[in-house]
Amino acid sequence: MTPYLIPISILINSRLKVIRKLNQVESENYRKLQEHLDTLPIGYPATESGVELRILKFLFSPEEVKIALNMRYIPEPIEKIYRRVKKLGISLEQLGKILERMFIKGAIRKARRKKDDGSDENIYQLFPLAVGMFEYQVKRITKEFFEDFEQYMEEAFRDEFARTKINQLRTIPVQKSISPEHNIATYDELKKIFEDAEKIAVSPCICHKAYQLLDKACNSMSERCFTIDNSAVNAVNRGYGHLITKNEAFSILVQAQEEGLVIQPGNSKKPSYICCCCSCCDLLTNLKKLDRPWELITSNYLAEVDADLCIGCETCIGRCLMDAIQIDNNHAIVDKLLCIGCGNCVVSCPEQAINLHQKEKEVIPPDTSQELFLKIMDKRAELRRKDKGIE
Repeated sequence: MTPYLIPISILINSRLKVIRKLNQVESENYRKLQEHLDTLPIGYPATESGVELRILKFLFSPEEVKIALNMRYIPEPIEKIYRRVKKLGISLEQLGKILERMFIKGAIRKARRKKDDGSDENIYQLFPLAVGMFEYQVKRITKEFFEDFEQYMEEAFRDEFARTKINQLRTIPVQKSISPEHNIATYDELKKIFEDAEKIAVSPCICHKAYQLLDKACNSMSERCFTIDNSAVNAVNRGYGHLITKNEAFSILVQAQEEGLVIQPGNSKKPSYICCCCSCCDLLTNLKKLDRPWELITSNYLAEVDADLCIGCETCIGRCLMDAIQIDNNHAIVDKLLCIGCGNCVVSCPEQAINLHQKEKEVIPPDTSQELFLKIMDKRAELRRKDKGIE
């Protein structure tokens, strides 16, 4: 008897149907992850172009997407995550390896905490695109990924980032721009932040590196972004940062201030990072596209010009990264809607015609980053209720 042979065309069509079904499920999972990340304090909105999915495919493999869908913003130990993912048919050991891979890639955040018995354990959490996953891509960034990130900023993420007006960063004035009468608070004093740190790491600036890929980078120093304590350990473990002494940190900071970089720590009393931003900074670049950028970076200072001393030399214009200064009637004018109180114009003025003015209402940052993000989450929930007409 001649055996029944299945025509090759049927086998091919059957195989193609399976592939299409798998691709459909994969695409649906990436969309589910986008929707899941959109519930974080800084959301992850959808776009018509789908650029947000291309970013996710760079950050997460199809296997990692399934894990991320079962993770939360609140940090959790691996055992708790495993209760939700064991249905995928993986072991606890396999989950540990996947989570570590996701951490090294900068797709999730890892920290250490004390258990009730006094031992340490790893905890894992999802984190926003920025400040977060984007900044973790120092070693992995490509030209294509950065172009997608820039497109996403234009289409949706800038508005999401700015929506609550609760700032992720704040500006600390350069040290030489502060006069004794300012009586600067300890949380606005970089020396105090470094002195209180147990570990400090320095790494290349992600924005500067991205602009190098586009051949648009400025000539500023590259290795100038600081991470502190647990974040410093994470930067070292991911391979893009290295530990430095406090004296080395001060030396780098002095050079950054001399180059006119804007000093921006996270907006808490105990920041986990300090950015030293140049003209390549994607945050500053996008802030300048808003009508009121000062609302997105907390600062307790504004620059003021003494018209009697100013000679209109324009030195301050070249020093201001926010384009907040113009010359009118041969003396400088500061736009208060653009000024973020960095103090770079103060230290560069040859006539000492510019000073920092302390704002009447002092803004005190939250104690911790976690407290900051919870405030952002509460505000975001409030805005969503208003959008739906729910008071």
